[in-house]
Amino acid sequence: MGSSQQGKSNSALERALVAFKVGKYEEAQKQIDVAEKINPKQPEVNNLRGAIFTKQRAFDQAEEQYNAALALDQKYYPSKLNLAELDLLRGKYAEAKQRYEQLQKLDSDSELLQFKLALCAVMAGDSTNAFVIVNQMKFPGRTPAYYYSQAAIALKAGQKETAQKYFTNVKKYYSKQECAYFAQSLKDLDLTMQPAATSTPAPSAIPTAQ
Repeated sequence: MGSSQQGKSNSALERALVAFKVGKYEEAQKQIDVAEKINPKQPEVNNLRGAIFTKQRAFDQAEEQYNAALALDQKYYPSKLNLAELDLLRGKYAEAKQRYEQLQKLDSDSELLQFKLALCAVMAGDSTNAFVIVNQMKFPGRTPAYYYSQAAIALKAGQKETAQKYFTNVKKYYSKQECAYFAQSLKDLDLTMQPAATSTPAPSAIPTAQ
């Protein structure tokens, strides 16, 4: 394939990602289709399509797309991360933990992976292990992972005042944009300051969709 055609495909994927980030999933799908028509053998195509399905909580379809991406490139990190996210959202905490730990072998310094492992422990009811993970985090870190991990532990324990302190303090050191993904991750798991929701929360945008 010529560089011109691949360039057009990449541009379509970029437009799809922009649409995805603002919730315009139909437009994102159209741009993904454009990219796929030019070059169907791109894991980015399947991964981003899977991210849309995840947002729509169509988890089976999302899993198919992530696996299709890995069939094209078995080392494709974003889809491995997104499959772990699927397990977490599905309540398969042990499976999610195993996937995140495998990814840590590739990215041992990732604060995001530490945060996700803390969430796995929190949701599985293992607060002791959650604290162990949090205590291993660098503080202060490059990301607000530490604060949101501590808030998750507090919220799961019903300690909303403690959680609020972390939510207040994190804003002193990190921007709203830096906090957005971590905050949404808690909402995805219904770890919020609000009373338990009666409806299923919407999943977060997946930072590695591209």
